[in-house]
Amino acid sequence: MSPPVTDAPSPARRSASTWATAPTIAAVGAGVAWMAGAVAWTAWWWILALNVLAWIPAYLKRSEHFYDAVGSVSFLSTIAGLVWWLRPEAPLLILLGFAALWSLRMAFFLVSRIRRHGKDGRFDTIKTDPVRFLNAWSMQALWAFLCLLPLLVQADGAEPVSFSAWWGAGAALWVLGFALEVVADEQKRRFRRQHPDGKRFIRSGLWAWSRHPNYVGEILLWTGLTVAAVPSFAGGSWMALITPVFVFWLLRFVSGVPLLEQRSDERWGGDPEYEAYKASTPVLFPGLG
Repeated sequence: MSPPVTDAPSPARRSASTWATAPTIAAVGAGVAWMAGAVAWTAWWWILALNVLAWIPAYLKRSEHFYDAVGSVSFLSTIAGLVWWLRPEAPLLILLGFAALWSLRMAFFLVSRIRRHGKDGRFDTIKTDPVRFLNAWSMQALWAFLCLLPLLVQADGAEPVSFSAWWGAGAALWVLGFALEVVADEQKRRFRRQHPDGKRFIRSGLWAWSRHPNYVGEILLWTGLTVAAVPSFAGGSWMALITPVFVFWLLRFVSGVPLLEQRSDERWGGDPEYEAYKASTPVLFPGLG
């Protein structure tokens, strides 16, 4: 999953909502963090500060080259801080290790992609506009924070996290989701290597069951970490249930599926085989369309 990027009007047509996006994101993150507990509160301001500070040189250089890297650092530095300061017991330490593994893989995958292609087309129209570029960095901060929220809630719990049925179910779901994501990405990488002209679309392996199986894996793994955290939920910390909802919404309706579906339609729209594939293959989950 790439960190979220959304578009907005050009500077000449910049609306009040565009100016308000970053402050609104900061307020939303602060509200969720306040309800979720002291650890979440500290983590939110750390992640937001990290991304806002990184935006400054990125805008000055008009470069998106380290956007994905900072997204990974947002995850890894927060996880490292939890391990260093809280010395968690084995059950939580394993879940933190899961999130760190995913973060490291994401860093390698996304940074390697931008090195191959030289740029990220998502930023072509926004990296010269400081407001819209800041909005992208702020959204990345919210994305990292909300993904980590179940872990932050567990770290803030009154009782140590223990191995339980909830923990086992969540861990199993995470492993399944991570495996789906890795396999789907590898199948697509091999397909592109076999067909470098870009004239064919993948519809084999996991891609025969879903048009975006890597996103299915992404949704499942963050849902798994949320399930594992359920015994720690109390009061405002139930806000952590927003994590899988947010990930699903982001991928299905904002920065994942819509962008890729648009690109695919522009490239293969009208091709009978492509149209048949779209008609017979669900967007995400088999059986759910």
